[in-house]
Amino acid sequence: MRKTKLFFALTVVAALAVEKADAKIWRVNNKSNYNGTSLFGDNLGGTGSFPVFKEVNNAVTWSAVVNGDTLHLEGSTTIYAQAVITKKLVIIGPGYFLTENPKTSNNVLDAKIAQVLFNAGSSGSQLLGINNVSAGNTGDRIYVNVNDVIIKRCRIENEIQLETAIDGVTIVQNFFTTATGANALRTTGNSFYVYPSNVVFNNNICQRTLIWAGSIIQCNNNVFDGPANALNLQFSTSEFKNNILKPVNASTSINGGSNLNVTYNTGSTAAQFGTTNNNVVVADMTTLFVTTGTSDGKYQLKPGSALGSDGTERGAFGGAVASSSYTLSGLAPIPVIYTITTSGVAGASGLPVTIEARTIK
Repeated sequence: MRKTKLFFALTVVAALAVEKADAKIWRVNNKSNYNGTSLFGDNLGGTGSFPVFKEVNNAVTWSAVVNGDTLHLEGSTTIYAQAVITKKLVIIGPGYFLTENPKTSNNVLDAKIAQVLFNAGSSGSQLLGINNVSAGNTGDRIYVNVNDVIIKRCRIENEIQLETAIDGVTIVQNFFTTATGANALRTTGNSFYVYPSNVVFNNNICQRTLIWAGSIIQCNNNVFDGPANALNLQFSTSEFKNNILKPVNASTSINGGSNLNVTYNTGSTAAQFGTTNNNVVVADMTTLFVTTGTSDGKYQLKPGSALGSDGTERGAFGGAVASSSYTLSGLAPIPVIYTITTSGVAGASGLPVTIEARTIK
């Protein structure tokens, strides 16, 4: 048997996924020959009715793509162009660290994109499984300019910029790298800026600081691995639990330093979260995490570590609901095909193909 890398793997996955009956799934692949008039991604199986779009914006402006539809960004060696979202869409990429973790993807290519803007009309959109990279431009980041946007299971090299006075931003199960920028969130810089309401920051692995002058309504089950000997966490919140602060001598100022609503967290010094309210100190963090692992897998805890408020492990991989926990490689909650094999020899009933897949929580 020989392994084949089939461009339609994501389409097969999408067909297996449970979607709304009236919603459509559209493919986006920047290797497509799409031009919108005479070519519709024919080189990748597209047609005039169901194109394979070259860029996200081609899909957003296509009249048949409507609110509630899903765009599948297929893996590529090339960075996707800036995406300006003006419809309520679910945008799904294949994840990241695909060569590191097992059973992730048939072709182990991620969907890289430097700039994503959620603009007017895109309220209620979701972004999953993409690799937000830096392309060398100062504006490379994710912009949330509308209400009720979910950013989930993405690798994020840049900051997430939140527009003034918006309401409802959910940032969960992401991997924030140290590649660029020092902080996870940023404002527009406007002197009249009003901090957003109902910001949620849960189950992330964050290799940078989270310093925010506004409120984060819920900040649970994160692993913070920012700079040593520096302020790592500063914001107000009504719920801060099951978090782990890993860097040496990192300082915090949660709710003005009062540690109000700070429970079931793990730090390396008592000065960070205290030792009451089920907060614990692990002076040597090497004893807490597994000794080997992938870029994100190494943030899993060894057996026997202190449990969180819900009886599961603290940190990004914890949580009573499995689908809310951090997922290796940021795989979207749809079936994932990780192997397609064929003998390459057609028989009486056609070409035999063996597919290995699994359903992601």
